[in-house]
Amino acid sequence: MIVADLLADQSLQLRLHTPSSRSRLGRRISWCAPAEIADPTPYLSRNVLVLTTGTGMAAGDARMWQAYVGRLGSVPVAAIAFGTGPAHQVVPPGLARAATSLDVPLLEVPRSVSFLQVHRHVATVIEAEALDTRIRAWALAEACSRHVPAGASVRKMLGEVARAAGGAAALADGGGTVIARWPASSRWSEEDLRTARGDDGDERSVRLPMAGPDSFRLVVRGNPGGGSLPALLGPAATVMAVQLRTSLETSSHKQSQLKTLLAQAPDWRGVTLREFTQTFRPTGLDTREPTLAVAAAPGEGRLSEVWKIRLALQEAFAELRMTRLDGLVFALAQRPTGSAGQDGKGRSLAETLARLLRSTVPDQAVVLKGPCDSVDELRLGLYQAAGLARKTAGPVAAPGLSIVALAAAAAGQGAHTEARELLAPVLAYDRGHSAALLETLRTYLHNDCRSLQTCGMLFIHRNTLAQRLRKLESLLGLRLDTLEGQATCLMALRLHDRSTRTGRAASPGRE
Repeated sequence: MIVADLLADQSLQLRLHTPSSRSRLGRRISWCAPAEIADPTPYLSRNVLVLTTGTGMAAGDARMWQAYVGRLGSVPVAAIAFGTGPAHQVVPPGLARAATSLDVPLLEVPRSVSFLQVHRHVATVIEAEALDTRIRAWALAEACSRHVPAGASVRKMLGEVARAAGGAAALADGGGTVIARWPASSRWSEEDLRTARGDDGDERSVRLPMAGPDSFRLVVRGNPGGGSLPALLGPAATVMAVQLRTSLETSSHKQSQLKTLLAQAPDWRGVTLREFTQTFRPTGLDTREPTLAVAAAPGEGRLSEVWKIRLALQEAFAELRMTRLDGLVFALAQRPTGSAGQDGKGRSLAETLARLLRSTVPDQAVVLKGPCDSVDELRLGLYQAAGLARKTAGPVAAPGLSIVALAAAAAGQGAHTEARELLAPVLAYDRGHSAALLETLRTYLHNDCRSLQTCGMLFIHRNTLAQRLRKLESLLGLRLDTLEGQATCLMALRLHDRSTRTGRAASPGRE
């Protein structure tokens, strides 16, 4: 119930004494509060309708009325309903001027209408609206939940919310960035999101109940009819919160196959291409279709950025599979919905998407590889994308060829044995002298053989690094200032790490 509804009811015979705006008369009434004291604010809640006869207050004291209305406006109240007759035959002019200047609607209740009649009317309407809102809220939640089994995007749920609210709907993260909206053409400014928080007492948003550091708000604008908007949106917000947490991953039975596929990707010695292809088929993707491989390394509390990536991929592809594994988020996408291949400027599809993501999640580590034309190529692409995702600082398209991935895929038992033999003197020296030569070598190669960055990461002086590199060269029998020596050590480390991993299947990107 809003203030304008009271004025429209003929049985109450209320009269408006202030030139209140449509938005002010559209303020929702939460309850009635009879009050005959000069300062009732300690006993009032937001948006109540104050019923008073002004008993004990001087009709001609303008400053008193100004202070009285000022206190009520600070709560704020929805309106003041002033009963004429018992204490004042007419509405005091000072009260009308104060209500006008402070933009608080002032309604006159005539002598013929009792406060009890007004109170009962408001209570009846509010209770009826609350019941109707509960029914509509659960119907909305049910409509949203119907999209869950199909793994539908949150955007479809926002469509249900927008229809129920009679306008537009959006999902915003804790930083005030809109990550999804309905309709897609709707525009949301910072002012829209700020006013939706209900600073004026008329909330048009509700916080999604999510544990952890992630924070999202469901925001609407429109005319949902009677009842509290947060009450209408509450159950749907709960469904959306669950969907945000779970639907980043592929739905139902396909989830286990997708995780198995990702775990098999780097295990070239244990899983043949035929076995890998057999695992690929149950994911629901087509082995004959080109597949884009995506890997992202989200930090804690970065769920909203992962959702932006998902939404961008859903816009670009008809088929999408997404899951988490070993600290990374992976996606496989097929059947581009727009123009496949290259755009008008010669960029590949991966480069085009990376360019788009740089405008929406510039600080999120995302690597896009492909589309890969075969399952064999996809396997290499997954390995490459996962490794790069742990190193890159933003969205990038993976280069066409990865020496590390090719070496890992091609290396047989002999290569693993030779890698162990090459590094054996370094390992023995580390054990005998409590040294950290192997870690120094790994860090040096990780930093592309740049001394300054290596020293900073290891917290050592550059002279110490130079001594360690000379010792490594003598133990390895290689020069570390040549490309061949660096590449040999890099491959040996990769193969050594794979060989020494035990207890579980290797996951992409840990190489």
